Amino acid sequence: MSSLISSYGLPRRSFLGLAVLLAANPAFTLGDARQPIFLSAASDRDDKHWLKAFTRNNDQLELLYSHQLNERAHAVTLNNKADIFVTVARRPGTSLLVGEVQSGGILQEVQAPGGRHFYGHGVFSADDNYFYTTENDYEDMQGDSGRIGVWRISNTAAEAGGEIVLERVNEFASYGVGPHELLLMPDEETLVIANGGIRTHPDLERDKLNIESMQPSLTYIDRQSGTLLEQKRLPAEFHQASIRHIDINAQGQIALSMQFEGEPFVRAPLVASHQRGEAIQSMLAPEQVQSQMAQYVGSIRYDQSGRFLVASCPRANMLTFWDVETGEFIRQLRARDACGVCAYEDGFLYSAGTGQIRYYDLIQRSVTDFTMSDDFSRGLFWDNHLVVA
Repeated sequence: MSSLISSYGLPRRSFLGLAVLLAANPAFTLGDARQPIFLSAASDRDDKHWLKAFTRNNDQLELLYSHQLNERAHAVTLNNKADIFVTVARRPGTSLLVGEVQSGGILQEVQAPGGRHFYGHGVFSADDNYFYTTENDYEDMQGDSGRIGVWRISNTAAEAGGEIVLERVNEFASYGVGPHELLLMPDEETLVIANGGIRTHPDLERDKLNIESMQPSLTYIDRQSGTLLEQKRLPAEFHQASIRHIDINAQGQIALSMQFEGEPFVRAPLVASHQRGEAIQSMLAPEQVQSQMAQYVGSIRYDQSGRFLVASCPRANMLTFWDVETGEFIRQLRARDACGVCAYEDGFLYSAGTGQIRYYDLIQRSVTDFTMSDDFSRGLFWDNHLVVA
């Protein structure tokens, strides 16, 4: 166990509330008999890129399967009902890899259309018929170049023994520049998109071309027609706060995380929440903590109760925890280069660029280390996101 935790006196009532939530809902407790499968992209010291899947056996993490990728992936998207995963290439990558979660079998590799690249994220429709990706139309260097790729999921059982196939059928505007993470709202018909606002071009590596004029937004569109339903922005003085990652709870409340591209001394919001029809609500940590966050949040996720958030700050070597119901910062946890986070049991599993994977228990306020075999973890750098099936 570890105790590298700082508290600011806010969380006692929050965590008493969490204990009640967990006690009242067995789905949130440790007794889930289903064996979890965790998936993440990773890279190694030889600059090879991987998809890794592993499970937990008490205090040990065991590798289930591993696939070398043609290019670096960013996030893995799951469809548990169909038992498939899709890895999405990091900007400016152009590949999707489709496979089976349980067996690890590869079903298909797909390339982005010409003039497009991915931004590392995708989401399935609730009916399992479509997959959506955030993309850049990099031939459009003036207008809103963000695109949402629409892929139909075909089960070719009669022709190909039941394989899943992604087929490009349409694309929508994202109504912004640099769309990053997108998710499906609880109504199952609305896509919510984090338009980061940063213009890039694959010929210019990872240069950011419009920092002075960027206009990030949180955007809602109809998943079937692409119609713009709602769009929100931060106050004008924070137009350089690039909205990159989001999560949703059962009530449809969006958690947002930002990466601020302005002056380092500006106390810009890095965590916020949004409810449809309202303004974005910024959430600030105490000044000392806010200044330590290095103007960068790498990933954000709700816990299983849907009330508490973790926002990872890999550049600051820490995780931050928040109560969305009250808007309060709860505490920070020192965690070197930690970025990938997912809700698990009574807290969060988190992965780091150092190759470590740990578990933070919200109730006990404790950290659990796991042992991993050398062939699993040696020389491995976990990418930004971690998911559990």
